[in-house]
Amino acid sequence: MTILTTGVLVVILMVIAVGTAITGVQLERNGLQHAADSAALSASQAIDPARLYAGGTGPVIHEGSARAAAEEHLRSYPHDTTSTQDIQLADVTVNADGTVRVVITARTHPPLAGWFLRGTGTAIPLTVEGEARAR
Repeated sequence: MTILTTGVLVVILMVIAVGTAITGVQLERNGLQHAADSAALSASQAIDPARLYAGGTGPVIHEGSARAAAEEHLRSYPHDTTSTQDIQLADVTVNADGTVRVVITARTHPPLAGWFLRGTGTAIPLTVEGEARAR
């Protein structure tokens, strides 16, 4: 009976550990998604005045100014995490309708398994996309 109880407890603890790790990675991804959405919103507000008043067709947001605004916002964004690292702005694109798309990448270590992954030098990659359009 003791062996059976010990085996069941080990399985239960392993299920709890895996569930905790998955939940931790999802929470880190949600935080990164908020950063991508707010960086996209900041980039969509980087309107080029020369394009705004020129009266031409096309977006009034230049990709260079959108990228600069998104990078500045990402630098000042308060990332409340210690397990996510290498947060980078991977891509910024501006569509013809003025929609700004921001892609952010990072690497994270899940709770309860992070010590093992740090020891092996591996991490879980995260990629999120955010979109915004100024009207």
